[in-house]
Amino acid sequence: MRKILIVTPYMPFPLNSGGRIAQFEFDNELRHHFDMTIAFTMKAADQKDLEQLKILWPNVKFKPYLITEQSLSGKFSSVLFRFSEFLNRLIGKGVFSAFCKTNLDRLLKLNTTLFRSKSFGFPRGFIDHFRNVLLENNFEFVQVEFHQLISFAKYIPRSSYRIFVHHELRFVREKRELDLFSFQSAFLNRVYKRNKSFELSALEKYDMVCTLSEVDKVILEKDLKKARLVSSPVPIKALGTGMDYSFDHKLVFLGGEDHFPNKEGLDWFLRNCWTGLKSNYPKLELMVIGKWHQSSITEYEAQLGSVNFMGYVEDLSAVLANSIFIVPIRIGSGIRMKIIEAVNMGIPFVSTEVGVEGLCFKNGKDCLIGNTAQEFCSSIAKLIESDDLGSRLSKNALNTLNEENSYEKLMDKRLAIYN
Repeated sequence: MRKILIVTPYMPFPLNSGGRIAQFEFDNELRHHFDMTIAFTMKAADQKDLEQLKILWPNVKFKPYLITEQSLSGKFSSVLFRFSEFLNRLIGKGVFSAFCKTNLDRLLKLNTTLFRSKSFGFPRGFIDHFRNVLLENNFEFVQVEFHQLISFAKYIPRSSYRIFVHHELRFVREKRELDLFSFQSAFLNRVYKRNKSFELSALEKYDMVCTLSEVDKVILEKDLKKARLVSSPVPIKALGTGMDYSFDHKLVFLGGEDHFPNKEGLDWFLRNCWTGLKSNYPKLELMVIGKWHQSSITEYEAQLGSVNFMGYVEDLSAVLANSIFIVPIRIGSGIRMKIIEAVNMGIPFVSTEVGVEGLCFKNGKDCLIGNTAQEFCSSIAKLIESDDLGSRLSKNALNTLNEENSYEKLMDKRLAIYN
């Protein structure tokens, strides 16, 4: 059996984020076709999750790298390793101090990836760990996942076929971040251009680059010349009919705060849409599912009523039942796995164009799309006030998922790239 090494910043389990779900679905199938080894970073607290994954995947070899507290010398070495990041961040602080005016400016300042794209979001020791794993076997394929590890191609021997799975085009996300600032900065634009150049240069070192959407593939085709490009959407098994739908005065947002597109999207919705919707529809409630920090919860709850931060929920279908699913995402790229989950459960959704980008759902047929606060609120109002629109959209979306994103067809498409 052919040997493949998957290297990723984090373990594809538990299934509590879109990135983990995307990895798990593909790797769960690949392990039946390859002698598979997977290398990743983890903390001591993740050991129970690793033991569960070993039970689910008994035929996979696991090579975890345990993250421990850095020594003083290790922290200093890390600073030197990421020196350009620290220098740019230092200059950036001056730019932000001079020009940040709005709440959104301040939110972007704290969370932008502009100063993290050329650095590495993992311990330096993971590089040595990865190289040692490479020496253990003669892998026919080495597959690297996520932007954090984009520079790893240089460590992979030419005897292995080098694949990079791009979950999110970082330069697309950063351009969208820049467009949201209330000011323009020549320095920030230069940082963005250097980051884009770094990303494209790193991708050229792979034999194949696999995006999770056709949209991202088309964007990369304009700049990539050497690496072979393929798109491979994540296959999620569609359910037969979904659930019977009858709106129950609730909106649901799914996504944790640590993924900044989620944080910015919910913040935009709460500050620009929620108060007006609540005023027009007093019975309306908003359920926020996912991990959010207590400081953010306290801030929003002090300003807004009827917002319930639920954290992780055991039974997602019970919370989603008879709701309107909202996807107010304005930055990022790739695909939103959360939409497919909602569609599978027969729940209608309202999204921005960025939120539904890369998926096969059409405005007015499968979902409603609004890019401005007025459009987003109007779309939600249409669903609230119509007796059958929600049911009609959700059924159409489920049919579309079955026909255009069939699990078998998309899995076969992924497996074909290894031939």
